[in-house]
Amino acid sequence: MDITINEQEGRLTAAIIGDLDNAASSQAERSLRPLFQRTDCDVVIDCTELNYISSSGLRILLNVYKHTRTNGHTATLKGITDEVAEVIDLSGLLQLFNVEK
Repeated sequence: MDITINEQEGRLTAAIIGDLDNAASSQAERSLRPLFQRTDCDVVIDCTELNYISSSGLRILLNVYKHTRTNGHTATLKGITDEVAEVIDLSGLLQLFNVEK
């Protein structure tokens, strides 16, 4: 699993590549720390290359959502595959996020 964060058009975009599973959750939390240090912008989670998400990954997404919304901004899932969208939807989290193709 790899995560890159870029700032574009006033939004922070975190691209997640690979599997966001229990084994990768600690690394993911460290890699996403810059998102939690910012309170001044919207956040996009680019899921284009996210292959799998576990309950630990869902918890991380929920934390990103809560932080972003608490600071008055939006959280968006971008490029989500049908398989990953189904898992996020079953958890009830999909309805919280904006979704971009």
